[in-house]
Amino acid sequence: MDVVVALMLTPVVALLLAAVMRRSLGARPGWLRTVLVALLMIAVALPVTSWAAVTSGIAEPGGTLLVGTGTAVAFFLVAGLWLFAGSLAALVLLEIVAPTGTAPGPRDLLVRARGRLRRTRRYLTITAIAARSGAGSALRAGPSSPEFGPALVRLLNGCGVTFVKLGQILGTRDDLLPADLTRALSTLQSSAEPVATDRIMAVVAAEVPGEPDRAFARFDPTPLAAASVAQVHTARTAGGEEVVVKVQRPEAREQVTVDCDILLRFARTAEQRLAWARDVGVSRLAQGLVASLREELDYRTEAANTAALAATVADRDDVVVPRIDRDLSTSRLLVMERLPGVPLSGGPAVVVGLDEEIRARIAHDLLGALLDGIFVHGVFHADLHPGNIMVLPDGRVGLLDMGAVGVLDGELRVLLAMLLDAALNDDPVVTVDTMLLAFDAPDEVDRETLLRAVGREITLIGLQGGVSAESFGRLFAVLRTHRVGVPGDVAAAFRSLASVERALGMLVPGLDVQEAIRAEMPRLVREVASPERMARRAASTAAVGAAVARRLPGRADRIAGALAAGTFTVRTRATAHPDDRRWLRGRVTDAMGAVLALAAVVAGVVLMVVPGGPAITPQLTAFALAGATVGFVGTVLAMRTVFRLFASDAPG
Repeated sequence: MDVVVALMLTPVVALLLAAVMRRSLGARPGWLRTVLVALLMIAVALPVTSWAAVTSGIAEPGGTLLVGTGTAVAFFLVAGLWLFAGSLAALVLLEIVAPTGTAPGPRDLLVRARGRLRRTRRYLTITAIAARSGAGSALRAGPSSPEFGPALVRLLNGCGVTFVKLGQILGTRDDLLPADLTRALSTLQSSAEPVATDRIMAVVAAEVPGEPDRAFARFDPTPLAAASVAQVHTARTAGGEEVVVKVQRPEAREQVTVDCDILLRFARTAEQRLAWARDVGVSRLAQGLVASLREELDYRTEAANTAALAATVADRDDVVVPRIDRDLSTSRLLVMERLPGVPLSGGPAVVVGLDEEIRARIAHDLLGALLDGIFVHGVFHADLHPGNIMVLPDGRVGLLDMGAVGVLDGELRVLLAMLLDAALNDDPVVTVDTMLLAFDAPDEVDRETLLRAVGREITLIGLQGGVSAESFGRLFAVLRTHRVGVPGDVAAAFRSLASVERALGMLVPGLDVQEAIRAEMPRLVREVASPERMARRAASTAAVGAAVARRLPGRADRIAGALAAGTFTVRTRATAHPDDRRWLRGRVTDAMGAVLALAAVVAGVVLMVVPGGPAITPQLTAFALAGATVGFVGTVLAMRTVFRLFASDAPG
């Protein structure tokens, strides 16, 4: 019966002791470790206390008391206090070695174990795919190997959803990678087998508030398109509007999370072991790719991009951006207006019935909208291939898939307009000067060598009569050689200019895109650097400067007067901020605690070692018992101070 009672009381006592220890330290260590230390104290309390009682002459080995009850209670109380102090010391040491929060809790351990199991299975799958594709030797050789691109494509295609999408994103970064590699990556296809209708409807039901049947009067279970991350369905809302619904695949987010973690680990390992990976900066590149992919997984970003792009064409009646249904769209569901046109990816048959003049106007409208977005508004479609361009029945242009949108600030737009205008007019001096202003150039860049290399490339671009990805790729290669970094959105602008050329060629075969852009540049330069805009910027700058200048005479006069009078002083308020005062109070409290702790410990030691005093037993005096009590107080104060100094979450 006694054993049962003890077992029942032990958890209660442990919780109480844990609460007292947490309270004693001032800051709060984790509950789990505090309770475990309390249980350990309870486990050692009986044998240690019995040994101390026998050694001090308080009791016989069998447990019979040799002193009065009051004396025994006082002794056992002091012994319990020192056991408590020892437990407190163990807890503080544990906090110093591994502060609360650094070691995962049981729930975190379970989550990590599940994640590690998923990663291990995925590692094995990817390793088997890499072995079958023969990519190992090519990847070790690096991008300079002719087999690197095809081997990487085989590997990414075999690894599935995430890696295909990452490869597609990487294939657009001709500012970072050689043209041969980006061409190889552009062959990656994201088409996939459609997901079963019931699984897609489960995603819709989870995302749409209320019953999906109330939101959609009709939902076509046959997808319009199925890609690696999402698939697109047509539907009609309860209000009767024809819409397109982009639904994220049920397993996409979890798969992407695991694969992104693996990719980042692979990148770090590659940088440690492969020289070419260090030169390219694979780890930093992988982090950028992962960030882009995670952003694409949140369709609220695409909805915001679509709204921003719609604002840039709001004053045009020749270009249409589908309207987003904000009420039905979520992070995994994007509902937008269905445009009644045909995408240019359908081939020449899309425009064969259109009058030549109408096609020329559509091409002009499309190019004008893109140039206005880049240079005037600063927001543009960054993936303008024929599949994302529609020709509507009334001759307007429709833009689709705003998952990738570039954003350029005002200063960068002016510099980019000057750069493109100079490049199209074969002026390498202004081109290079503008590049050095707009791009991330090292201080030691060889300007003359860069000038000759850039001049050669813009001469070739002028002779080609086009703005192809290859020509921009060669220009980016020159910049990479001189370690000039091109901002991602600037590279996206060049890429959009190159990708739209194909659509323009389908509308107007033989169109001189360079000449068309050159014809638009004077207007664009006038708009981005118009006297009105410059005047507004100058006025804003002047207003700020005037406000500062108005205060200078008075301040200068006060300083001069103080210097002349010999009363000039410099005052600082080190504790003006509340955080500073809080920190100072905490340090003062710690210092006082340390002084009191030291004093109590010294007093306790003196009392314990001083000879004489009333004898309680032949081995124990009243002075020694009092010294142990005072020493306990000093020890607790010391542990509290040490914990506050070392604990990561200590207040102050």
